[in-house]
Amino acid sequence: MPHSEREEDAPTVAGNAHIPVTLVTDSLEKPLQDDRKYRVIRLGNELEVTLVHDPKTDKASAALDVNVGYFSDEPDIPGMAHALLFMGTKKFPIENEYGQYISANAGDSNAYTGPTSTTFFFDISAKPDNGQEPSDTNPSPLREALDRFAQFFIEPLFLAETLDRELQAVDSEHKKNLQNDTWRLPQLGKFLSNPEHPFCHFGTGNFEALKTLPEARGINVRDKFIEFHARHYSANRMKLVVLGREPLDVLQKWVAELFSPVINKKLPPNRWPGELPFREADLGRQCFAKPVKDSIELNLQFPFIDEESMFATQPSRYISHLIGHEGPGSIMSCIKSKGWANGLTAGASPICPGAPGTFDVEVLLTEEGLENYPEIVKIFFQYISLLRESPPQEWIFQEQKKMADIDFMFEQKTPACEFTCRISSAMQKPLPREWLLSGHSRLREFAPDEIQKALATIHPDNFRMTIVSREYPGNWDQKEKWYGTEYRHEKIPDDLMEECRKAFAVSPKDRLSALHLPHKNKFIPTKLEVKRKEVDKPAQNPRVIRNDCIARTWWKKDDTFWVPRANVVVSLKTPLIYASAENNVKARLFSDLVRDRLEEYSYDAKLTGLQYNVGLHSRGVFLEIGGYNDKLPVLLEQVVTTMRDLDIKEDRFEIVRERLIRGYSNWQLQSAYCQISNYTKWLNAPGGDFIAEELATALSSVSLEGVRLFQKQMLGQVFIEVYVNGNMYKKDALKATHMVESRLANLSISIYRHLM
Repeated sequence: MPHSEREEDAPTVAGNAHIPVTLVTDSLEKPLQDDRKYRVIRLGNELEVTLVHDPKTDKASAALDVNVGYFSDEPDIPGMAHALLFMGTKKFPIENEYGQYISANAGDSNAYTGPTSTTFFFDISAKPDNGQEPSDTNPSPLREALDRFAQFFIEPLFLAETLDRELQAVDSEHKKNLQNDTWRLPQLGKFLSNPEHPFCHFGTGNFEALKTLPEARGINVRDKFIEFHARHYSANRMKLVVLGREPLDVLQKWVAELFSPVINKKLPPNRWPGELPFREADLGRQCFAKPVKDSIELNLQFPFIDEESMFATQPSRYISHLIGHEGPGSIMSCIKSKGWANGLTAGASPICPGAPGTFDVEVLLTEEGLENYPEIVKIFFQYISLLRESPPQEWIFQEQKKMADIDFMFEQKTPACEFTCRISSAMQKPLPREWLLSGHSRLREFAPDEIQKALATIHPDNFRMTIVSREYPGNWDQKEKWYGTEYRHEKIPDDLMEECRKAFAVSPKDRLSALHLPHKNKFIPTKLEVKRKEVDKPAQNPRVIRNDCIARTWWKKDDTFWVPRANVVVSLKTPLIYASAENNVKARLFSDLVRDRLEEYSYDAKLTGLQYNVGLHSRGVFLEIGGYNDKLPVLLEQVVTTMRDLDIKEDRFEIVRERLIRGYSNWQLQSAYCQISNYTKWLNAPGGDFIAEELATALSSVSLEGVRLFQKQMLGQVFIEVYVNGNMYKKDALKATHMVESRLANLSISIYRHLM
């Protein structure tokens, strides 16, 4: 493990020698193609900074993460951390001068609050107005933006005349989320946790919580915001990332000058040891929650371990890999074969430093799955007994480690603002600074003891359960305070708990034979070579390398990024799909059924970063695959073959149809701003597109036999268009096109030249 506390004198920059700066490290582990330069420093006030020189970026950015979030809100004024907006500063007293400067220089700014951190960020044009490269004497707009930004943490004004307006903005944001289950259901889970732990807090706040109720108690809200800032904002709790085209020495000079005045109050890191997020009384409970949208879910939540210091081993990744697996032998494979589930996810989530996190399992249920949710819980615990009866398998870890290493090695640049926010957050973790970019991406050590310790928390006497449905059980008797979610909360029945314990203790001979560990992953890439050929100027457009009455192939070899990835898009063009709403629905059901059939097969590919999709576009059906090019042709051939040979089973047809009915119904429950783009598209393409209401009506009369017949008609009347780019050669593109043509040849392809 690298030693991240190696400190020495920082390089002296002209005009900056009087400001103390300590070099932490300039040797960050980074991806293969990363041309950025990095330096981590600590200012004299203990504010830690990561400087990034990116010679090609068009946007400069800065993000400052403060170790205080809504867990630090006063219980009777929820949302303070989220609403702490700096409305002017002593140096720049005009209310929105900062925002206006950012906007005038092609930038944007915002902030967001989490449980234990608040992140402020902006991006802005990376070059000076004269178009030359920036320097200390020819600064980009970043220099002045940093000056304004720094003042928020030095001398904010909290202008009284703007307070109500800012709180109204917070209230509007909250109201926008009132009918959003993504906000409603997690808040219900918090509300039903330990009231003595800040996990239960209402984090976003609203006007009532932040203004009306406090003032009714005689509280001066502005004074409370000033007190909150004084109590929690300190340089030693702040982590800053600055990215620009300027050399590192210039960025360091600016940061030292502008951020050294931030006061260091020598506050301890925010930690919450002692009180647990879940008491014993909070476990062994089930909550029936009524959603806004027509969704059916089963959620299992287990108090877990604290993984904060386990960045080298990350035991939860091994466990979530197996529990969340979708291939043969998995929980998902078992319950899907029974017609009970459409999806399953699993993973650990931290809650706060000093406290254990949670391990969460979410199952997307079918109607029949809802009726059998107790059986799903028992199958889950049978699988846990399988994992516990033998030691963790190193070969499984090594597969995960290999893919994590490959993914990091070939990681692409993220946009400047996204990068600065992510790294400022990572700096709050106890990572060696050399691992800031790679720390949570890579797996470094196999730790079977830690895996077993983590797995030991997943048992029937250490969980709570939520069943989400608009129909079941129908007798919700309570409402959550802030979002109004209807729910019923009760003890899990004794007989179900006893059956879960029996499933957990099941012997190997009595366990369901469908449950077993996954097989080795044949999609892990082994050929990662990229033959780099320097070019004077990268090609701007793809070339047509085949164009006849059956197919057209577009190809562009990667000559810019030089990574072993590729993308293939196959468009099967036919006018049938948009001839009527009924045809469109049949095509949609067909594409959904193809993905449904391939779910187990494609899961291994998904684990190796090889993603695919089958769907509809304006001229037909499309298939797209992207990822490491080594095994891409294998997946491509299997998907095309499945499209051709799909034998639609009645039980899967009904499940996929039920899911689509629910999808069309939920579309109409979206916020208006989410629906408007679809209506606009429909209005601008009369006869070429359909709205959800039309499709829902058509779906009601579509039969299994109708889809089977349409499958043959549709695939027998197509023009094939293929687009290939990335680390694939001309012969590879032609071979892919020939494969598609040969697989579909026995369908008597009719050609629609007018679609070309």
